[in-house]
Amino acid sequence: MRAYALVRSRKRRTLCLQISPSGALRVLAPAATHQADVEAFLKAKTPWIERTLRRLGEAPKPAPFADGLTLRHLDEPIVLRLQYRAGPPSVRRDGDVLWVAAAGEDAARAAVEFWYREAARHHALARIIHFAPLVGRAPKQIRIGSQKTRWGSCSARGTISLNWRLMLVPADLFDYVIAHELCHLIAPHHKPSFWRELARVMPDYEVRRLTLRDLGARLSL
Repeated sequence: MRAYALVRSRKRRTLCLQISPSGALRVLAPAATHQADVEAFLKAKTPWIERTLRRLGEAPKPAPFADGLTLRHLDEPIVLRLQYRAGPPSVRRDGDVLWVAAAGEDAARAAVEFWYREAARHHALARIIHFAPLVGRAPKQIRIGSQKTRWGSCSARGTISLNWRLMLVPADLFDYVIAHELCHLIAPHHKPSFWRELARVMPDYEVRRLTLRDLGARLSL
């Protein structure tokens, strides 16, 4: 059996398996779960684990962060233009070019991430305004983060958290995550009733879900 990290929580009700982009396995478990049940769960998930790790191994490595790198802004490619100079960083988009000035690579990366975070916040708000009436629910709060293992989540308090890297995938896949998390406001689980609700709002959700999964290991930032 592969090595894995086990994280127990009193708030969790079901077992959950996560695989990071580096291939590390993590099991999230209710506090009282027996070790034998954890290992049985992992054994049952072995085919999925092997497929996921194989896919991660076959994924092309991201291009280096450098002048001339082609990034995505939803459905549009944009070219990164870097200028290293002293002073506070700045980011400006001009058509299909993203101009970034910063003191060094770390500062430039941070500036680009901040720019994407703000873009993700504005786009998410617009798409939630579109999908919330279809779902029949709206979140109480939207958060943009830098999650390592998931595209989005929905808390019991009605907060939807989204990964800023959704701006690096096609817009219809961003829409899938929005619809998915909004449906969790009705069904906070992945039982058949949740998938039926999502299918009502987005009949082709399965195609989008699989496409997003395959893109996960190929992001440039």
